[in-house]
Amino acid sequence: MKKAIIILAVIVVIIAAAGAVFLGLIPTAENISEAGKQNEIFVSNVGEMVNGFSFTANRYSGVVETQEIVKIDADSEKKVKTTFVKEGDSIKPGDKLFEYDVEDMQLQLEEKKLDVAQTNTEIKAYNDQIDALEKEKKNITAKNKQLTITNQIDAAKLEVQKAEYSKASLEKQIAKLEKSIQNSVVISNVTGTVQSVDDPAADCYIAVSSSADLRIKAMVSEENVAEISEGDPMLIRSRLNEELTWTGKVTSIDTAKPSGGTTAMGGDTTTKYPVYISLDDSDGLMIGQHVTAELNLNDESGSSDALMMPDMYIIDVDSKPYIWAESGDSTVEKRYVELGEYDEELMEYEIKSGITEEDFIAFPEDRIVEGMPTTHMANDMMQDAGMDGMGDEMMNDGVAAE
Repeated sequence: MKKAIIILAVIVVIIAAAGAVFLGLIPTAENISEAGKQNEIFVSNVGEMVNGFSFTANRYSGVVETQEIVKIDADSEKKVKTTFVKEGDSIKPGDKLFEYDVEDMQLQLEEKKLDVAQTNTEIKAYNDQIDALEKEKKNITAKNKQLTITNQIDAAKLEVQKAEYSKASLEKQIAKLEKSIQNSVVISNVTGTVQSVDDPAADCYIAVSSSADLRIKAMVSEENVAEISEGDPMLIRSRLNEELTWTGKVTSIDTAKPSGGTTAMGGDTTTKYPVYISLDDSDGLMIGQHVTAELNLNDESGSSDALMMPDMYIIDVDSKPYIWAESGDSTVEKRYVELGEYDEELMEYEIKSGITEEDFIAFPEDRIVEGMPTTHMANDMMQDAGMDGMGDEMMNDGVAAE
């Protein structure tokens, strides 16, 4: 993309210069006076050229959403008495969500307590019986009668064990009921927005979108979706204030879930696809906020700080490389440069020294000689003619309507 932008920028400058020559705004060899007036050479700023001139990327409509949906289920064994939230409500930890009906649980609790009391009575009765049998056994000498009493004692002890087990089970049920009654009101443990409130018997009773981790869902038309790839750096802008921005990266492009078509120019329809963007920092954003998203052409992540120059500007690469540059007295001069690595794909050389982004340079022409005066006329002409943002119109199809 960067290569295409640079080439397009150079083409625009050349066209503007050619137009200026045609209109007689830039002196040519034919109109130089006998007094020895020299042609002016227009120069361009290095920083504007290598950083993409004045072109911008397409902007797409987007909305802030959460990456996490918290599902809160109701206990199928309990009856919901009151629901305190509705769809769209903002909630925070500690806020009431719903309350169970504890009337039935209170009745069950009382029944269980009565059962425990009855079991305690049974256990006491069996223990009393055992004590009586033990005393009777001591007073009997006949072996057969002692054996009968021993069997009766063992049977009573077995009944005590059963009753003790039943009592322990009842006490666990009581503890559970008491805890349920005490915690009959279910509260939120997240900050977010209620997305839906369904039937308590549904798989998800209440769904909450957590505010802890936000992302952008942008809608990109079928004509432009091929320009975006996973991992691309993105720039997010507030719709209300374009100066307010955030950065992020494309995490996924869901071409399997297109949205309904919208009418485009000429009466045709275009399909849009959701593109999801993770944020480097979500401070200041709110769930549901509308924003725009665009490729971040100025992103420098993963790239070096080296100045890369298109090879078309460098002369005598194999011997003593130099670039036509503007000197301090607004004349053109040979500026010798130290070259680094060459990028064959982008056809660019790394400039180690000799030129900076603050310098102005000229496109190589056979007519250029050192000392010729320089001009920024081509740049000024584009601004005066309203062409400074021409790249925006050529490359930006505008922010898509929602």
